[in-house]
Amino acid sequence: MRNRAVTVHEMIATAFKRTAGRVQDRHILAIQDTTDARTNDDNTGIALHPMIAVDASDGALLGLVHAEFLRRPGGRPNRRTLPYEAKESARWLRATRQAAGLQQAGAASVTVVADRECDIYEDLAGRPQGIDLLIRASHDRLLADGRRLFATADTLPEAGQITVDLPAAPGRKARTATLSLRFTTVEIARPADRKRHAELAALPHTVSL
Repeated sequence: MRNRAVTVHEMIATAFKRTAGRVQDRHILAIQDTTDARTNDDNTGIALHPMIAVDASDGALLGLVHAEFLRRPGGRPNRRTLPYEAKESARWLRATRQAAGLQQAGAASVTVVADRECDIYEDLAGRPQGIDLLIRASHDRLLADGRRLFATADTLPEAGQITVDLPAAPGRKARTATLSLRFTTVEIARPADRKRHAELAALPHTVSL
């Protein structure tokens, strides 16, 4: 790690190449998230944003797809004045674009999985062709027909149910839970900030509840 002849970029690129060699004809879940690698008392520090490839059928961990370290200087910069690619949040889209390389390597399909912090319009609009996104919704977005996302989801009919066994966890007893599924296709309206989003169109998406 301290050898100056070996860069972080080179290590990540090598790991991706090995992962790409294992994805042939598989449905790949490309899962990404951010973790704090080091946090100081003044809120400065370093975060790590990795993406890993998992086989959707058997859960096999296939390797690293993407990773980047983020230096956090502390404070709250005026994010509205920065172009999107210069923002820390652009890490989600950079990882998604890297996942497209798995499809080129022969994966049957690639689904990028991310938490609600990835619910960013630019990420949705910048999705590479052929890559599916599975993101937990954070924003009650305006739809092209004037409705709101969450209210629309609440009115959907139940499409099916599944029963799962939840193991015990700190503060929670083991129990059986019944989950119901509702889904439909909606068109998310372009944000009202036309200056920032002039090149982006309304987006058709499937919403599940």
